[in-house]
Amino acid sequence: MNKILARRAIPKIGLVLPVYNQHAGYINECLESVEAQRFRDFRAVIVIDGANAGTREAVKIACRRLTIPYTICEQEKNRGIAFSLNTGFAKLTDCDYLTWVSSDNRYQPEFLSELLAALEASPAGTVLAYSLFYVINERGERVQGPEKAMVTFMRRPREHILQHCFVGASFLFRKEAYLRTGGYDPRYEKAEDHEFWMRLLQLGDIKFVPAPLMEYRLGGKYAYTTNSSREEIIRKSALASFETRHRTQDLPKASVLISALNQEKFIAQAINSVLAQSFRSFHLIVVDDGSSDRTWQEMNKFFDERIILLCLSKNRGNAAALNYGLRFALGEYILELDGDDWLEPRALETLVREMDRQPGDVAMVYANRQLWYESERGLQPGPVVPGINYRDKYEFLEKQQTHCPRLYRKAALDAVGGWRTKIYDQRLLAVDFDLMLRLAGPFRFSWVNQTLYNQRRHPENITVLEGEECRRQVQYLAREACKRWSSS
Repeated sequence: MNKILARRAIPKIGLVLPVYNQHAGYINECLESVEAQRFRDFRAVIVIDGANAGTREAVKIACRRLTIPYTICEQEKNRGIAFSLNTGFAKLTDCDYLTWVSSDNRYQPEFLSELLAALEASPAGTVLAYSLFYVINERGERVQGPEKAMVTFMRRPREHILQHCFVGASFLFRKEAYLRTGGYDPRYEKAEDHEFWMRLLQLGDIKFVPAPLMEYRLGGKYAYTTNSSREEIIRKSALASFETRHRTQDLPKASVLISALNQEKFIAQAINSVLAQSFRSFHLIVVDDGSSDRTWQEMNKFFDERIILLCLSKNRGNAAALNYGLRFALGEYILELDGDDWLEPRALETLVREMDRQPGDVAMVYANRQLWYESERGLQPGPVVPGINYRDKYEFLEKQQTHCPRLYRKAALDAVGGWRTKIYDQRLLAVDFDLMLRLAGPFRFSWVNQTLYNQRRHPENITVLEGEECRRQVQYLAREACKRWSSS
């Protein structure tokens, strides 16, 4: 009898509410939804994370309505969500299951009961149950329900967590799994949940509940999505993915790098051509270089754990975008692809095989390209442009011709510092020619006489929009290389 009573004295679920500066009304709504849970065997820990006096008072007033057991922890200085979550969960280690909620969100009354039932009915190796949610605005009005697109996005294999944070705001996980992860990592503040899921989902399976059990608020004054740029949040998530892949030895032979600017009409074809490659050991890194159209939305329609998506808040130019993406590349080789072009299915296989045959002083392997022209009649084929088997760097300087596809040895790219972004205080447009010139000094090239790349010609090509400046830069770079090589 005493053992049964002792067991019942330990709540089954522990819930943490981290609170920084927040509207009193949002706090009231959040805690009211906590109190309204139909499942009652849970305990709450409210962590006040260096919040202002008004927020502290609002929390204490709202907590008076709670009839479930709770604890308030106060931190004088703001330490961030990850630190606050670890603080709260440290007081709930006797619970079997854990969850947390942001102070501007609201639970549905069946939140705990539905997720607990899903976890308990799942195989023992299931570590997480998560569900659909409603999106509400600042006034608490529902502006988005769980449409088919949300269901498709969230009903994913757990491996896809490396690409997208598809778990969302409504979840319950096993305490033992949380302890095995070591908790939340403060280094990934603003993407701490995504990074945590990457580690948690390595420990077991997941259960998706196709019912909206949460109301997730967008647009609040204090929300980090309001006060942080998309670039910053995506970068943190991508860094977490990069480090998780490195730690788990998810190291591909090649990384394919795409830079895209306002290419909503073409980016899908570029990405599809990579995913269709006969050679499978690759990661695909796609950088949206500050597009003003729907390029970012089109990129996000693809679901594959090998994809890493990045975005820049403002256009920085092709070279800067490529360098940004290069930081997240784990491949031994780097294949560059423009966002409006596409690959032949055996491009990677052919180029990797050729690079593997070459000694370490070969920095780049390239092939032939098929030109395609956009016209009123649609896409029309043009000529095939062959590569050149150069005798030496001076012949390349004489021909002044770039080639694609280009597969680089990553060590060679690192040796020359990647892509250069400026010359004579202007943005570098002749990016490909400049890089080949800088590689041609200390390294050699190798040509594969096969057509493996499709290059689209249309009025928005940089060579059309700024053709004269491109030609001027090519001549400048050629003179610069002559001086550099003659003095070495």
